[in-house]
Amino acid sequence: MRRLLALAVGTATGLFGVSARASDFDERGVLLPDAKAVAFVDFEGDSFDLDTDYVEPPESPGDCKRGSTLVPSPTALSGGQVLHVDLTKFGCADRFRFRGVPAKKASYRATVWLRHGAVDAQLTALYSKESGLTTRYAKLAPTGRATSDGWVELASNELPVDGESLESLYLKVYDFDSVGSELDALELVPSGDYVEEAACSGAFDPVCGDEGFCRYGRCVLGRLHVPPLPHPDVRGQVVDRMRGLFELFFGARKTRTRDLPRALERLESLRSATSAWAFWNGFALAVRELHDWHTRSRGDVQFAGGGGRLNACFIAGVADVTALYWPRDPMYDDVLVSHVGKTASGLAQGDRLVAIDGQHPVAWALGLKAIDWGFWQACDDRVFAEAIERLRELIPAYARTITYFACDAASGACEETPRTVEVATLVSDEGYLTCDNRPAYYLTSGNPGSDHDVGYKFYEGAVAGTAEGEKIRALIWDTLYGSGEPNGYVNSSLKKAYAAFKANARGVILDHRAGNGGTLDGAETATTLMRGPGTALVFRSPIDFARDDGPATEAEGLAIFNAWKSATPYSVGSSSHDPALPVAVLLHRDGSASDFFPYGIKGASPKVRIFGAGPTAGAFSTYYTLDPPGSLAFQLASGDSIGADGSPLLGHGVEPDEVVLQRQSDLVAGRDTMVQRAVDWLRTELKP
Repeated sequence: MRRLLALAVGTATGLFGVSARASDFDERGVLLPDAKAVAFVDFEGDSFDLDTDYVEPPESPGDCKRGSTLVPSPTALSGGQVLHVDLTKFGCADRFRFRGVPAKKASYRATVWLRHGAVDAQLTALYSKESGLTTRYAKLAPTGRATSDGWVELASNELPVDGESLESLYLKVYDFDSVGSELDALELVPSGDYVEEAACSGAFDPVCGDEGFCRYGRCVLGRLHVPPLPHPDVRGQVVDRMRGLFELFFGARKTRTRDLPRALERLESLRSATSAWAFWNGFALAVRELHDWHTRSRGDVQFAGGGGRLNACFIAGVADVTALYWPRDPMYDDVLVSHVGKTASGLAQGDRLVAIDGQHPVAWALGLKAIDWGFWQACDDRVFAEAIERLRELIPAYARTITYFACDAASGACEETPRTVEVATLVSDEGYLTCDNRPAYYLTSGNPGSDHDVGYKFYEGAVAGTAEGEKIRALIWDTLYGSGEPNGYVNSSLKKAYAAFKANARGVILDHRAGNGGTLDGAETATTLMRGPGTALVFRSPIDFARDDGPATEAEGLAIFNAWKSATPYSVGSSSHDPALPVAVLLHRDGSASDFFPYGIKGASPKVRIFGAGPTAGAFSTYYTLDPPGSLAFQLASGDSIGADGSPLLGHGVEPDEVVLQRQSDLVAGRDTMVQRAVDWLRTELKP
């Protein structure tokens, strides 16, 4: 006999446990639909037809094909067959309509039972373009209810539906299991109040209320994009489980002592949360409170309300042309336009962004922490490169106005009075452009494309503007994903370039200004050009020291280093390096393996000089992820690196030997300040 298990909190059903319940089971284990349901689909008989109830995608999905079939099942929850979903192509989904949705404005909650697989499901209300309404949807997540024979309940929060204008209300399902998934007992029940979709302006427009926020000029109803509120019977257990994950896996010396208590306090506040949005956004905010480059929350809410980005990139700099017209902020660097695409909403290289909604751009971006699920920041408190890089996405999504000084390349001058423009008037997403903190490329040939998409590629060549006899060459790359393969693409590309430099160059620029990180072996290979062999630090696997606050004293740190240097060393350098070859390393936004790389060469030789806009991210760790299909995922940084001097390193970025910020005058003239400075230094150090 089938039994309904108690509300569960565990890996089988995630971290969930829903308050409201729809269908239930009698004493024999037979599923009983909710008496208030406006639709109940058991995938057989008159309730469902595989062909007529299948909804064609609103837009062509390419080579996606329907992957669902009806199969007999003696253990179906209702009737004798279930829907078997098996979508073999990533990104493809099947859609099945609800029949007979009332022609009125109402709010509905969907439930479905899942077995033998993993799906990402959402309740979707589709409207015609003529209606003026936008498609809205609500994600489904595990409720914590399961049966003794393996069925797991998924449910959505309440989705407002305008039944008078509705074209179709359907369940959309992505399949994440190689053998497919089974679904049964799809139900739609009226629940909650209808909420009109409202226009808004600015992230925190009060018109969106406590349950929403403003994104792309429309109120996003937060509950649609998070799991249901955990049931009171298990809500405290859910919080306890979250605390356990944070306390067990997260952090290192600096972040555990400074940031973890603040995050745990935020988690504790969730015990009294009264809505799904307050609870799950509060959890995501607790993750963001951990203040770590590797630690972040992710969710469907990041993509709600529209899309688009400015076709321009921003960078930290020095506004030497407009300094007299607008003073420099005492805390944050000036923000300049680094480079633009074909259309950039009137922005041009060298323009100075001075305010967003009246605030310094960095302060404004940091102020979005309460709702920005894409929030990303360095472990080192002094570093804001990540926030500046994301401005091109954040502005069209959350801002009302931007204020900037416009500059003219032909005259080299900038306007003395800043312009303030409405974000709603800006054109976004016109063409593809990557922000890699390089205003322009400078190899004599073989440069990356105009879209600045370096990706996983390596670009090597002579530096333009230098004499042939100087033999100054450069390598431009972003990633260090060696993946433990000595002859894999990253490691072999570095080795090949380094061999050419040792044979033919008199000076080298290593341009890693979009340091996306990677693996330790990639960082190790990157150090072999410019120093002899050694052990720069040790990194212990977090499994070996979970719930450890790290060394409190130098003596404790040295003891750890000495105990682990033969087990997990960061082995840098090579006996075949060229001590006479000067190497200029360019950094701007660098973390993880891209922290390890400069740390391994810092101070190694007078012939090695690091140029950077400031410290690196200080992300000397790895991370764990919880990434189930659905509306919420997160990752927690874990572990620390201990330097040869006994110092715990996480949270302390690598300091450049010379701080070089892009000058506004150089950008207006199309020059790269950091490359110019590196070339000047190399010329004083050229290999004979």
